[in-house]
Amino acid sequence: RDLPSVRQFCQESCRAFKMNNIVLDIKNVNQWFGDNRVLHDINLQIVRGQFVAMVGGSGCGKSTLLRAILGTVPQKSGEILIDGIPVDGPNRDVGVVYQRYGLYQFLTAESNVAFGPMLDQTSLFERFFMPWFWRPLRKKHLEEAREFLVKFKLEHALNHYPGELSGGMQQLVAIAQALIMRPKILLLDEPFGALDEATREELQQMLLMLYQENIEA
Repeated sequence: RDLPSVRQFCQESCRAFKMNNIVLDIKNVNQWFGDNRVLHDINLQIVRGQFVAMVGGSGCGKSTLLRAILGTVPQKSGEILIDGIPVDGPNRDVGVVYQRYGLYQFLTAESNVAFGPMLDQTSLFERFFMPWFWRPLRKKHLEEAREFLVKFKLEHALNHYPGELSGGMQQLVAIAQALIMRPKILLLDEPFGALDEATREELQQMLLMLYQENIEA
């Protein structure tokens, strides 16, 4: 007799949980370039902790949608919200790992990973004219970068430049570069597409391991 009310209570609780944990909310997003309409009324809600994969042929708009979420190429109409806040440009809540790595060739692996926190937490003036402020912070950033690279089993490559690393190692550095910013959303734009099957599977397992660590934390 009480079963329908219990079922209703569970359904309402699940809906409330979902609504309170939506990290990405895409509403009626459209994008076009000239006469080429790429995105048509895209609606999507992603709950915190979800893995979501977009599958489609080349040129169907996958990367266009990722760039809109990232804020680098805003949509023509519609709205994208991160934790209820509209995306109006790149921000630290969204990280991205591209297929082509995106590493700075003139920086070591360790410095590449520490580059994001440096830009986020200091200004050019502080780095040049406030050494008492910048040096301890720089040390902290490098220590955090080192921790990520050790976790990725790259402690032997801390001081190596991207050109001295294999494709798989460069991709691990790029992932660490994104994760150190602790984004609410991590976008992966075919980051393993150019890697061999064994390396690709190893990196996927490593990402799942990091995900599990964050969930348990």
